[in-house]
Amino acid sequence: MRFHVTLASIVILTVSVAAFAAAPAAKAPADPISITVPEGTALKKSIVSFPHAKHAGETCVTCHHTMEKNPEQLTCSSKGCHDLGNPTTKEEKKSMVYFRNAYHADVPASCNGCHKARKKEGKPAGPTDCKGCHR
Repeated sequence: MRFHVTLASIVILTVSVAAFAAAPAAKAPADPISITVPEGTALKKSIVSFPHAKHAGETCVTCHHTMEKNPEQLTCSSKGCHDLGNPTTKEEKKSMVYFRNAYHADVPASCNGCHKARKKEGKPAGPTDCKGCHR
């Protein structure tokens, strides 16, 4: 019985992934977008102009990690995503619910983490310094 449940789960997962992969992808905006911060967040650097179209070769869910569950939630500062602004404690400064970490954390799903990883692999990469994004 356990085998059948496991096999059925694998089949359902495979079909779901294939269906999602075959679905038409959303078209990335052609013009750069301004990355806005959550309401009430104190800015320390300038707003970033993000060249979304340059990243169209990536899979959307790489950055928009909640789009399967909530396709309407497309920005990091959307409620329930990375919508907290100014961390105060050491734990908060590392937490991914804080807006800054969505872009700066040293993980592949963040801008900085992805750019650093690509650079390390010898692939074309975006900026990894402050002035490269905050102009």
